Amino acid sequence: MTYDTATQPRDVLADLFSRYHAMLVRFLVRKTHCPQRAEDVAQAAWLKLLSALSRGLCGTRSVSELRAYVFEVAHNTWLDEYTRKHGEVRTRSFDPVDLERLCEGSGGGAGLDEEVHRSQVDGLLHSALTTLPVEQQQVIRMWAQGTSIREMSRASAAPRDTVLSRKKYALARMRGVLAGATL
Repeated sequence: MTYDTATQPRDVLADLFSRYHAMLVRFLVRKTHCPQRAEDVAQAAWLKLLSALSRGLCGTRSVSELRAYVFEVAHNTWLDEYTRKHGEVRTRSFDPVDLERLCEGSGGGAGLDEEVHRSQVDGLLHSALTTLPVEQQQVIRMWAQGTSIREMSRASAAPRDTVLSRKKYALARMRGVLAGATL
C-alpha cells in the first residue's frame, strides 16, 4: 500500500498511528525502561512525522517506508534525550561559595577532593539506578532509606518474595553497571 502524503497527511498519520503506536511504544520501553518516557518519545516521533507529512517532505511513500521513518525518528529522539540526560548526570556544577568554604574549612584540598569524589560516586550510583526498571528502582530507594522488607512489600503492593527478588536482581544489575564504570 502506498500513500500520497501530500493530499491527506492527517489521514495517513491516523492510519499509521492505529497500526503501529503500540509496537512503537514497546520498542521504546525496551530502550527507556520507563513506559511514561516511552510514551513521551513516541508522541514526539508522531508529531515529527505529522510535521514532515504536512510540509510534504514524505512524498509518495509506502506503509513500510513511513513505518521505518517513524521508528527511526523515535530512536533518534530517544538518543537525543539519553545524550542530554547523560550530560546532565555526568556534569555537576559547584557554587563558587561552596568551593571556597570547602577549601578553607579543610586546610586546602582534602575537603574538596572528598566532595568531588562523593559527587562522582553519587553520579555513578544515579546512572546505575536509572538503568533499572521502575519497580526495582523503588525497592532500592526504599532499601537505601532503611525500609524493612515487610514495609517495602506493603508500599509496593507486592509479595515479600517479589520484593526480595527485585532487590536481588537490581543489586546484581547495578554491580554489573558499576563494575564497568571508572571514576
